[in-house]
Amino acid sequence: MSTGVEITEEHREEGIDHPHACVENLPDRPPLQLIRELSRLDQVRAARAIAAEWLAIAAAIALCTRFWNLPIYLCAVAFMGARQHALLVLGHEASHYTLFKRKSWNDWVADLLLYWPMFLSVAVFRYFHRDHHRYLGTEKDRNRELWRTHTFEGTLKEDWQFPKTARGLLLLLLKKLAVIEGVVWIISGVAAMFVRPAYRKNSWLYAALRTAYYGSVALMVWRLHLTRGFLLYWIVPYCTWHILIQYIRIICEHSAIPSSTPPYHLTRTTIPSVWEALLIIPRNIGYHHEHHWFPSVPFYNLPRLHEVLTAGTRFGQYGAICYGVANALSECIRSSRATREPKFA
Repeated sequence: MSTGVEITEEHREEGIDHPHACVENLPDRPPLQLIRELSRLDQVRAARAIAAEWLAIAAAIALCTRFWNLPIYLCAVAFMGARQHALLVLGHEASHYTLFKRKSWNDWVADLLLYWPMFLSVAVFRYFHRDHHRYLGTEKDRNRELWRTHTFEGTLKEDWQFPKTARGLLLLLLKKLAVIEGVVWIISGVAAMFVRPAYRKNSWLYAALRTAYYGSVALMVWRLHLTRGFLLYWIVPYCTWHILIQYIRIICEHSAIPSSTPPYHLTRTTIPSVWEALLIIPRNIGYHHEHHWFPSVPFYNLPRLHEVLTAGTRFGQYGAICYGVANALSECIRSSRATREPKFA
């Protein structure tokens, strides 16, 4: 497993030797040179993806404002919430140092354009996510803490016990859809930098800059009389559709995995349809099994990695691969007396 070393140019060149990688237990491995090629970063492609998401957000706001009515607004809420999710997916890339080659650019671009607008930071997410990769499926997996899957005593909470009945899953998603859940994420995401030094990169200057960022945004919203628009087009999508699809994605990734063959039993790949990629699982985040095996591979190369794994290893035979979100969720609601614990928990 990873020793937790900071990323270096040597890691970049090797590709597979990524600080979040855990590849020693893989049953089959593609040629090392191929993984290195797939791990090469295309910074222009990453920048285009960030720009595309923000342009889509601006266009959605402009169109909804111009042709305002309730059905159009509800469509805009779903579209905007999905774009917010996409921003976090791209930020997830930065947490693995796979957005830009220079660490400083990688982290600051991620904070300013991806994480801070979503009330998080690359430091906070990396704090949890690196141990999710290092200790997947164990007590040290920090997704337990991030997603609050267990009680203080270490017992799996009922919300995260799968498979469920269809009614149980629907009630869970409706519960997460409640506005209060989004408000909790906003408050905790902003306040986190004052709790632990790691959350603020061990620097109070970082916390001051982030505080100034939010203060400047709040001042601009107030002075330009944009409060109503900010609530309608940012907070409401964040607290509704964004929260809902976040939980749908997490359930698809790690709950009720049908495989019992290690290490294929730890996560699921969900390949979405075109509309699901637009509104639920953007930017190839559904290729989750592939990502866990080779986190050095950036999001735009994950479909190619999937082809390599399914054609050249036993992944296609033993891996949990679903085509469509509905099919992935169906594996989580099949009748069963046994309760299977989510593998991140």
